[in-house]
Amino acid sequence: MFESKSLKILLGNSIEEPEVDYDDAEVQSEVGLPVEEEALREYFYVSISDNIGKKDFKEEYNSVKNDIVRYSTKQKQVLAQSILKQIDKEYDFSPSLEVDTNSDSDLDEVYKFVEFIEFDHEDFIIAIWSVLNPDTNSLRLEKYCEQNQYKIISEIEEYVSGHELPWMIADFLRTYNKENIISWFCEKSKNLRSLILLNLIEGDENEW
Repeated sequence: MFESKSLKILLGNSIEEPEVDYDDAEVQSEVGLPVEEEALREYFYVSISDNIGKKDFKEEYNSVKNDIVRYSTKQKQVLAQSILKQIDKEYDFSPSLEVDTNSDSDLDEVYKFVEFIEFDHEDFIIAIWSVLNPDTNSLRLEKYCEQNQYKIISEIEEYVSGHELPWMIADFLRTYNKENIISWFCEKSKNLRSLILLNLIEGDENEW
């Protein structure tokens, strides 16, 4: 009946619950519609957390990101914890240090982290391949990753050491299980194959 869990939440939570004192809730509501506001907020949050690890994440994330900035820090903490929990579930990774979400700047770290893991890693991926510099005429990304795991990990570690990165991203690249980081790197590289090849070819041409 419902096309998605997020839509079901939006519709289902818009139905007032009889045990809730809506007169009091309306006082705390921005526009006097507490049930609808809560349902919409949950819809936005589920649109992000439930799409982590899925191909539509970037589209879903960007469609609601600007809407969540208006929420209070306390409300956004719920989303941050949900994001971290889903990353652990999908990627089997948890930051090595406790994540502080008591300020907007702390919350931004979480957003940057999930953006990097899911889609905002183009510069990083291309930079690593530029240093690896494989033969473009015979390059098969997946096979190359399988045969050059230690070299890739070494270049990733070198990149982290030489660049100022948000701490959660640096922590991910530095502490993620080696087998998993190779799998993540390879999978994201396949999505950027054309750009990787173009960059490598242009690099070869610039050497002449």
